[in-house]
Amino acid sequence: MNNVLEFRPKCPHVESLSDCREALEPAVMKIVSDAVGRGYTAAEAAMVIADIADDYILMLSRQPRR
Repeated sequence: MNNVLEFRPKCPHVESLSDCREALEPAVMKIVSDAVGRGYTAAEAAMVIADIADDYILMLSRQPRR
């Protein structure tokens, strides 16, 4: 999960992105762990999380900027 590292040099909010990842990564890992405990594979859980995040990003992109 080091894809953010590739993005950091181009991002003007490096600290914010890094802090956000640090705060959220344990929660995402718990979601994956819970899904595995329910019988899904870690890959399935990660794909669903990514799909949900993608849908959310698309929804945000449709909202007017303030």
